[in-house]
Amino acid sequence: MKNYWLKQSLVILLLVLFAFIANFNLVNPFLTMESTLLKQLIVLVSISLILFACNQLLYNYATYKKQFMQHPLWNKMSIILLVWLMISFVLFIVLFFIAPLQSILNQYAWLMFIVIYYFLFFLNLFILSIVHKVMDSSVKIEKKLVITWIGSSLLIAITLFMLPSI
Repeated sequence: MKNYWLKQSLVILLLVLFAFIANFNLVNPFLTMESTLLKQLIVLVSISLILFACNQLLYNYATYKKQFMQHPLWNKMSIILLVWLMISFVLFIVLFFIAPLQSILNQYAWLMFIVIYYFLFFLNLFILSIVHKVMDSSVKIEKKLVITWIGSSLLIAITLFMLPSI
């Protein structure tokens, strides 16, 4: 049990460190580039690393709790998570325009990373629920998480390269 908490804490610490470095680069840019494609590639690699860390958190939990993803609710989890993501997104947009959330995010840019981690984690969990539903129940969690990571990274890549403004 101590090993489990150590691994989870280490992954979360790395995510916090990554957010700190990214926030520092937003405030005091030490890397400036003109190429939009290069910026998109850096964002894609960064998000893929965050998704890998999210999958590592899930893998650590799955090795700790052997009955992970065995509950019958997991057959409906894709619908539940999709509704959860939509409600979260609408709530975030409403808060962004109604509350002083925009000024808070401008003052404390690191809060933006918490929001990004939140949405990436639940998007990753949503894709995991689809992978779980599509694949045979005898497939190991490691393989499901690798497919989830690839699927999530591809979804982010398609989204990033379709938006040329980043």
